[in-house]
Amino acid sequence: MDHFLNDNKVKIVGILFGLLIGIILSLFPFMKGLKIIFGCIGLIVIFYRPEVGLYLTAFTLPLISFRYVVLLFGWVVLSFIIKMIRDDDFKFKEIPIKYSIGLFAISLIFAGVTSITLRQSMLKLVVYIISFIFLVLAVNLIDSKEKFYYLVLAVVISATIVGLYGIYQYKTGVELKESWVDKELNPDIETRVISTFDNPNVLAEYLILTIPITFALLWNANSIFKKFIFLLAAAAQGLCILLTFSRGGWLGLFLSMLIFAIFVDRRLFLLYIAGGIGLIAISPKAIMTRISTIGNMKDSSTAYRFPLWRATIDMIRDYWINGVGLGLNAFKAVYPRYMRQGIVAVHSHNIFLQVFVETGIFGIVGFIVFIFNSMRLNLITFAKGIDIKMKRVSISIFASIAGILLHGLVDYIFFSDRIVLMLWILISIGVTGYILEFNKNLEQCNE
Repeated sequence: MDHFLNDNKVKIVGILFGLLIGIILSLFPFMKGLKIIFGCIGLIVIFYRPEVGLYLTAFTLPLISFRYVVLLFGWVVLSFIIKMIRDDDFKFKEIPIKYSIGLFAISLIFAGVTSITLRQSMLKLVVYIISFIFLVLAVNLIDSKEKFYYLVLAVVISATIVGLYGIYQYKTGVELKESWVDKELNPDIETRVISTFDNPNVLAEYLILTIPITFALLWNANSIFKKFIFLLAAAAQGLCILLTFSRGGWLGLFLSMLIFAIFVDRRLFLLYIAGGIGLIAISPKAIMTRISTIGNMKDSSTAYRFPLWRATIDMIRDYWINGVGLGLNAFKAVYPRYMRQGIVAVHSHNIFLQVFVETGIFGIVGFIVFIFNSMRLNLITFAKGIDIKMKRVSISIFASIAGILLHGLVDYIFFSDRIVLMLWILISIGVTGYILEFNKNLEQCNE
């Protein structure tokens, strides 16, 4: 019997799998049945190849509900643990910025457990923990440049779908909430696209993170066809961020693409100039009006930030040691006591002030150190690396982080859990690229 099973293992598995498919399709409607089948196949593949789960996490992040992304990632973590147990020779790889990670992580945990809204803060803490675990898994599973580029490609393909859907949304229309624009100064804006997100500013933050790395793949492409495909991908994302009418997003993207051009190819400036001239020539009045209101204190969305920032600074003075706690609920619970000019807000519209007021002095220091060292790794890869393609990807990540931090001066970029994880995915790509480029030679980055 054992001999028979061994000789016919593949046939038996095929028959059982066929029966399972038949049962599923007979019990459920066809499309739902297909989703279940493909979902089961995905879970099986992830079980044997956990790195595929990382690709799928990056790909699905902007496309499905975050709770399902968490469930998917939970299966990835479980598969990784089983793989780790089964592999007798497994050893965790050293992460070059482990002290920076530890400093920031400890401050987040402390802010979570001492929060004035404990339950909600612990939920936000889970998001950060997932993000840090993604970094750990990426370092230990992405062990070749082929796997590295699969992860990058998953990000770019997903972002292109987001961009295309945003363009489609602009054509079909989407509800323009009153809080999204000052209609007196911007009367021509009829809609601001949100694509698969809940807010145009959040969509802009996501695209700031993805457009530079798309340009890196465009520059890395070794055939006209691939260059054309990545050019279309970059164009879709670029047009989508334009249609968000997010001024902070535009400025953040401008900075990130400026950095990319300076380090990668200064001929890009000619492309930027041509694109700017074309935009002025063909863009609707709404875009030009929106650009002209950047820094305009008469714009309600600009004017209300200053009293909000002053109120947040007052909060920091009283909670500077450990902060009020992670998440928006902790901020909303305390903010009314410090409100100025009747400005109602759920966050401070500034990433640095928000991290400070949530986590205290140790949290803001940990955040700055963590981000600084993450960016520094990418600069080291670009300056001392040999692989030109890897160098371009690294500097694109540096540019993305710089761009979103600029946007973060006028918005709380961690408002969306998706953006938190997306930023950590990019950081993970940068750290993994550094390790692959320099192998295990990490002494350059000791802290």
